[in-house]
Parts: sequence; C-alpha cells; structure tokens
Amino acid sequence: MIILGQRIRLDLNNVQATFFDRCAGASRFTFNWGLARWQEIYKAGSKPNWRTINAEVNSRKNNDLVWLKELPWAVPNNALQDLNNAFQHFFRRVKAGEKPGYPRFKSKKHTKPAFCIEGRAIQFNNKRIKLPKLGWIKTRQELRFPGKVLSARFSKQSGNWYLSVQVEVDEFWIYPNRCETQAVCGVDLGVVDLAVVSDGTSVAAPRIFRQLEKRLRMLNKRLSRRTKGGKNWIKAKAQIGKLHERIACIRRDVTHNLTARLIRDFRWIGIEDLNIKGMAANHHLAKSVMDAAMAEVSRQILYKAPLAGSNVAVADRWYPSSKTCSDCGAIFSELKLGVESWVCQSCGSVHDRDKNASINLRNIALTQRDRALSQGSSGFDLAVGVKLPFVRESSSYVNQG
Repeated sequence: MIILGQRIRLDLNNVQATFFDRCAGASRFTFNWGLARWQEIYKAGSKPNWRTINAEVNSRKNNDLVWLKELPWAVPNNALQDLNNAFQHFFRRVKAGEKPGYPRFKSKKHTKPAFCIEGRAIQFNNKRIKLPKLGWIKTRQELRFPGKVLSARFSKQSGNWYLSVQVEVDEFWIYPNRCETQAVCGVDLGVVDLAVVSDGTSVAAPRIFRQLEKRLRMLNKRLSRRTKGGKNWIKAKAQIGKLHERIACIRRDVTHNLTARLIRDFRWIGIEDLNIKGMAANHHLAKSVMDAAMAEVSRQILYKAPLAGSNVAVADRWYPSSKTCSDCGAIFSELKLGVESWVCQSCGSVHDRDKNASINLRNIALTQRDRALSQGSSGFDLAVGVKLPFVRESSSYVNQG
C-alpha cells in the first residue's frame, strides 16, 4: 500500500471558524492536562498510559468537562495520542543517545492552533467535507486520491484554516498524470533560471521574495513601532504572516507546475544532488538561493516520478556538469561562478553554462536507461538505480507499506 498526503485550504464562515477555534483550544487543553497527569502518575511510581488518561477525560465529560461533549470525540482523543507519540519519540532519542526533547506544555500565544480527527469520522464529497458536530464545510480542492482516509489534521495559518489529510492508496492505483512518453531530459537548476531543460525550454525563477521584500521590510518596521501584545501589534503581525503565506503559495505553485510537467512529459530525468546548504553559505547568493527553492524542486521530482512511472537519475554533487563539454567530454576546470558561456579548449565548441549542464545530465539519464535495459529490465515502470560514475540511486519519498 502507498500513503499519500494532500493539503487543502478550507472556506469557513464565522460560525465554522469559531467551532474550529474551540476544537483547537480543546486539543491544547487536553494535551496540557494529559501531560500534567502523565507526570503525576510517573511520580507516584506507576507507568503512565494515554488510554487510562483518556478514560479519565471521558469520565469528566459528565462533570466539569461537559463542554467537551459539544465537540467531536476525536479531538481530545487524538490530542492524547499526540502526547503518547511525543513520549515515544522522547524515549527513542534517549536510547539512541540523541538530544531527548522532553514534551512541553503548549502555550496559547506561541502554539499554532491545530487539532486532529480520525479519518473514519469524516466524509468527502467533491469540494466539501463533513465533520462530526458541525456538518458540511467547503474546501478549495477535491480529494485527489481514492482510498482509505487515515487521518485529517486541521491547522490555522495566517488566519486561514488548512486540512492535511493522509490517504492509503492501493498500489495498483493509476496516477492521473502518468507519463506516456519515452523521452529523456536533463534538468539544471539555478538561481536566475529555476530550471533549464535539455530540450531548450527554461523556467525563470519566480524571485517572489525579492519582489515583495520592500513591503515586508515596511511591515516589519511597522511592527517594531507597535507596543508588543497590543491590538495594533497583533494586526501588524497578522499582515506579516499573510505576506509570508502569499510568498510561499506563489513559490509552491511554480514548483508544482514545473515538476508536474517534467514527470508527465519525460520518462527519464537527470538532475543533480545540489548542496543547497553550502550554496547558501555564500552571503552574496544566500537570499537568491533560498528564494529559488531548488531543493523543493528536486524533492518533488523524486516523489512524483515513481507515481507517474518516470525514473530519475541523480548525479553526485561533485559531478562537474557545467564544466564538462557535452560534445567531447573535456573538463574546463577554470570555469568560474557567474560566467554564463565558455569555449571548449579541446574541440572549440561554444557552450551556454546552464544548457551545457542540462545536456550532460541528460546524457547521464540516457546512460542509466541503457544500462537498465541491458540488464534485462522489463520496462520503465520502476525507478532503476545503476552504479555509474558520479551517479547515485534515485530514491522515492512515498511511504509504502
């Protein structure tokens, strides 16, 4: 089985938004009370368990916690399950000798409003979702994956509520944007052009942070002049959050459209394993590197390709894709950063830096394809990792069970 996730924005009216805020408050209250009760049981010499704590919460619903009856039963239940998972991760890190990270109480001011509901307790119908105790609410998107809904986590960001849902899909399910060609390409990622494809096309980097940086600086100055905790301070902080969300949404839209087109149009794709952290260490390029989101493009290609039936050849980060002549294979070691074109000293070919790198990555994808076919591969349905110079095996970010 395959587990896929989707994030959907919700369209709530005032009544529904208030109900969601109450659910988030109940989840936070239950988590904090459960953590305090967990510590009491441990100090008394007993072994805590989230099920016993949940039974205590259910028994109190008829007394002082009667207001929990107005909310879905899964809200406090899943909050205690999150507490149990936090302790499980704590014990695992202690055994591994890592930094433990003991579970902490959730603050109302510094914790993002969120709650979780069991997958079996909700229903989907086109662009609608039905919650217990509330009814049908509108969503911006439909659920794209058919299968069993495992969990649904609701979170609030910049005044908007989002749903993150996990769906268990049958392994024989056909991806709607499945690749139907046998084309091969190389993709060179960069700062000016987000992606230069070996077929001659290119996608310019959105540089959305650069475009809105002036407005962001103005809002930050406005926030610094407000009294911390005041109403105008809260309004200014909300404006900054909405602007950051707009930047993230535009960047996410560009990367998803690019990667969806690549895995749909090309059966074999060659990319590089870029050291984004090392590139961001250059203070002259750090802002542009992080604004381009090259690592996100690579991540999306790697998890979308197996779903579409495409294959990815990942070149090692030390492979000189820009310095290698795509015609004769000679390496021009004197090529420096910022030089857009160069002439091969061996064959005299004139190369554009990014286009030449994309062709070299395409050649790596072709070599890996030929090696896979020579080893008796039955087709292109699975990503095949072949040991090649400067190439590592492609990996999938899809959870399989």
